[in-house]
Amino acid sequence: MAKIRIPCLVGKTNKAGVTNWYWQPSKTLREAGFDALSLGRDEGVALVAARKRNAEVELWKAGDKVKSVTVIERKPVGTLGALIERYRREVINGKKPSGQPRIAASTAKTYGTALKRLEAWAGKHPIAFVTPARVRVLRDKMLATVGEHAAHQTLKMGRTLFAQAIAWDLLPPGANPFQNFGLATPAARQVVWSPAARELIIATAHKHGQPSIALGIQLGFAIGQREADLLKLTAQHFVAIPEHKMQPEDFATLAALSPDGVPRGIRVRQGKTQAWIEVPVIGEVREAIEANIATARAVDRLNILLDDTRLEGDRVAVYAGKAGQTRFQRDFARVRELAAAEARKALDEDLAAEIEGLWFMDLRRTCVVYLGELGLDAHLIAAITGHDIDETQRILKTYMPRTTGRAARAIALSSMRDQGQRDVASGANDG
Repeated sequence: MAKIRIPCLVGKTNKAGVTNWYWQPSKTLREAGFDALSLGRDEGVALVAARKRNAEVELWKAGDKVKSVTVIERKPVGTLGALIERYRREVINGKKPSGQPRIAASTAKTYGTALKRLEAWAGKHPIAFVTPARVRVLRDKMLATVGEHAAHQTLKMGRTLFAQAIAWDLLPPGANPFQNFGLATPAARQVVWSPAARELIIATAHKHGQPSIALGIQLGFAIGQREADLLKLTAQHFVAIPEHKMQPEDFATLAALSPDGVPRGIRVRQGKTQAWIEVPVIGEVREAIEANIATARAVDRLNILLDDTRLEGDRVAVYAGKAGQTRFQRDFARVRELAAAEARKALDEDLAAEIEGLWFMDLRRTCVVYLGELGLDAHLIAAITGHDIDETQRILKTYMPRTTGRAARAIALSSMRDQGQRDVASGANDG
């Protein structure tokens, strides 16, 4: 009599001749959330359990919900939801041949938000439901509810999603309903922190017992890294920089600025190139880093930025993970409000209004503009902040003309050149 074969049912016999039965999912089922099951040694019991599990799989394939909370709901084939599910699996969560993610984590987060909006809008409908006319209705609804930036982000994601559907031969060329969604790219955020605002917020953070908020601002301005990357920094990222990694004259300059004669910096991995570099830190920023590291080590912590006002057990907390980043953002917002109040107390309404409009993420842009005002070339600035050179040049092109420092530098340079030409002419006449 032929032995009964049940999909995914596997028997494994050990050296003692005892067979244990397992339900082992395929790669597709595993990715959908179906976990392997240990079904014991009784073959009859295992057969019943495996059939029950396979029945759940069939329900899932049909688009129905299953009892297991770990299983991802399967979207019916041909729907927008199924297309989004495939895009998440193959593009957002996919890997390059090198093993690196296809999409950076920050970009994946942005894509994910937009895809959730599209899924909520029409995920259960067939792809053919999405027409240019319905896209325009979606556009107008989002403009009235979530605003211009979120609307544009979502519609742009829709265009990218359907371009991929065309690449997968799910739609014919030219059939992208989001191709011309009729909403121009919103004006980029153009806020740059003024020195007065930066100094007041830093002082306010210290005044209210949050030196790590102050240090976060100093680091954001000094090395231009993203908030999430700053929160991950540990004492191991604060390193001595060897002389062979820089020009001798640069090493000499930085050594002279260092209290112990040893240049130190923050070791970061640039998101665009994945290269590790050390960005030197000097003066008050280095002092603040060393002070925070000493505080952290005293309580057996490694993080440079500490959650100064909270405890985890008997130790100061850290801004770790998504929850930690949320706490950091709330703490920053509170310090910002207190700083604005300080400015109003000093009858400086303009400074108070500026402070209220600042975001932490603006420090990354501020760093680029500040370095540009010092006359640094785009490739040098990009080495610090991790932007690619084209993006750095775009920031400089967009923001530099709007700063007093840039205008002053232009006049100063032109006057020096004019004076130089006059000196040359005068020397020629004297001769």
